[in-house]
Amino acid sequence: MIRMINDPAELAGEDITGKYILRKLNYHWFAYGKAAIVTACKGTILHLDREETVYSQRWGRRAYTGTGKRYPGGVCPISAVACVCDTPDDVNAVIQLDVEAQDEFYQLIAKTEARVHGLAASSQNRVYLAAAE
Repeated sequence: MIRMINDPAELAGEDITGKYILRKLNYHWFAYGKAAIVTACKGTILHLDREETVYSQRWGRRAYTGTGKRYPGGVCPISAVACVCDTPDDVNAVIQLDVEAQDEFYQLIAKTEARVHGLAASSQNRVYLAAAE
């Protein structure tokens, strides 16, 4: 199950030990990342482990398997949690949306640049036509 967190108060008093968390990343497009497994909840601080990722044919990128090596991931405040997932597949599905959103973001930039170039070309043509009159 994937659970989006809109307000950190939603997690107040809830034990999410053993769950995967993702944080909202500061990009120009929708993005969640820094996936980690909660090993302990102590007040408003979460203790985390990171999980090793491996290349996955299914996802076409490095992905979480749930069977990888773990290593200490530090701590984070509960207020940083944007998404809670039960399984590595849930985490990978959210990250895949990030990959697709990034692609869409760059496609929109390219489309806008093409429209601006088209607009610039048409305004140049108007200048030439006005000068010829």
